[in-house]
Amino acid sequence: MKQSKKILTFLCSFSECLFFGGLTYGWVALVFILKDRGFFSDECDEDTTVAPLLNESDDSCGSVVNSTEISCPGQDGKLQVVFTVAAFTINATAFIIGPIYDKYGTRLVRIVFSVFLALAFILLALSDPEKPNILFPATMFLSSGGIMILLSNIQVGNLFGRWRSTIVTAFSGAFDSSAFVMLLVKIGYDGGVSMQTSFIILAVATLGFNLNTWIFLPVKHIPWPLPSDWGKPTKVDEETKEKPPEQEEMKVYGESEKVNGSHVDKTDDKNSSQSQLHDLLEREYPNLRTCFISPMYLLLLLWLSVIQLRHWFFLGTFNPWINGMSCDKSEVSKYTSAFASVQFCGILFAPLCGLILDRNRKKKTSTGRDASERTFLDDLEDSILAFVVTIIITLLFCVMIIVPILEVQYVTFVLQVLSRAFLYGLAAAFIATAFPMQYFGALYGSGMILTAVFGLLQRPLFRITQSVSGGDPLAVNIFVLVLNFVPFLLPLYIHFYVKKKRVAISQQNGTADPLSPTVT
Repeated sequence: MKQSKKILTFLCSFSECLFFGGLTYGWVALVFILKDRGFFSDECDEDTTVAPLLNESDDSCGSVVNSTEISCPGQDGKLQVVFTVAAFTINATAFIIGPIYDKYGTRLVRIVFSVFLALAFILLALSDPEKPNILFPATMFLSSGGIMILLSNIQVGNLFGRWRSTIVTAFSGAFDSSAFVMLLVKIGYDGGVSMQTSFIILAVATLGFNLNTWIFLPVKHIPWPLPSDWGKPTKVDEETKEKPPEQEEMKVYGESEKVNGSHVDKTDDKNSSQSQLHDLLEREYPNLRTCFISPMYLLLLLWLSVIQLRHWFFLGTFNPWINGMSCDKSEVSKYTSAFASVQFCGILFAPLCGLILDRNRKKKTSTGRDASERTFLDDLEDSILAFVVTIIITLLFCVMIIVPILEVQYVTFVLQVLSRAFLYGLAAAFIATAFPMQYFGALYGSGMILTAVFGLLQRPLFRITQSVSGGDPLAVNIFVLVLNFVPFLLPLYIHFYVKKKRVAISQQNGTADPLSPTVT
């Protein structure tokens, strides 16, 4: 493939993730509009109260007269359910669409998400306080379409060789940053542009997906490792035309290639670092079941589940949490816009994780071998730092959110976006690196649904905050802070796994160096 086409493919795919991918995470801005318009306001008839105070010395919140923001636990609870369902749908869709993507390829998935997103925007445009339940199917379509964009575009990283992890995390960052689109909707709403108009414009904009679907991306997949002649126009003979789909899939996933009309088996290219990487992974994980039951995958799910729960609970309770620190509606609006603006920085933060993963791609490995001799064990070793950094950032975020000072929350916003930008990009890049590529869709999708089930705990945590703690989330936030020390198990396991595997390989090969690579 020509370099110019690679760049155009990247730009189109990146733009899709940036403007349409993670709109569900713009919930903080959207819920402000929904509450202002009175969605689920009928829940406030019996339980409307003044917003709970984290700083009772603030006289401005001392009475209903001086307060311009009234707390309605019933309305907050209903809207939190909408977000919970939408967030769960993101992960559930990844689980369902993953195997479909593996089997049927890119184009089918892209057609489906184009329809889903158009429906989501149309339903949001039609929603009003008299029909608030339309929010449920609307946000579900929005979530499903968004995650399918990311899933179908991650493969573009395969076009860029050693920058693959950086590209994957950049897409994840764009996915997170797309929350800013809801901020634009809020800014338009504050300026007099109706919510209906904004979502109709977005519905029309989905027609732009056709460019990438029919011109740049393949019908099936972009293979990894990427064959040197992939994407170049070649003369296809009748034998190749009649080749069964199963043989074509073998080519896609690097099991065999057709070069200048002659068959070249991967065992004939033992000196290729890409072939070596593929062979090692195939021996370690001969089938999908071995991936699912591996401690590596299970600990990855634990790492992702715990940190994701912290983020879901924060996003789902952001509005009542901010209301608890400020009873001034204009100030709540200011901090809501500030957080939505910081979310856009995910596009800048996520590639940092990719750079950490790719930092040694052109250097000698920790065992003194050339970069061309890297194996997946070297990639696993390089991932340890990225996991540790993500956990530390998340712990700092957990600490800052406990501080009952409104101005300090600007730091909380930055840490939350930074942590989430690392979280999903690292998870996707790690699965693509640590397991065979042909299982990526199934592993990523299954991981998403399992972590989503764990994420449903945000609902009982919200109920505890409302009923037991009287609206004060301090006790729950401390519990979640302690829980976020558990993810350290993953980088610890990776360290000992790599060390043990290298010793086993050296004993098998009879080499003096316990860290020497496998001879294939």
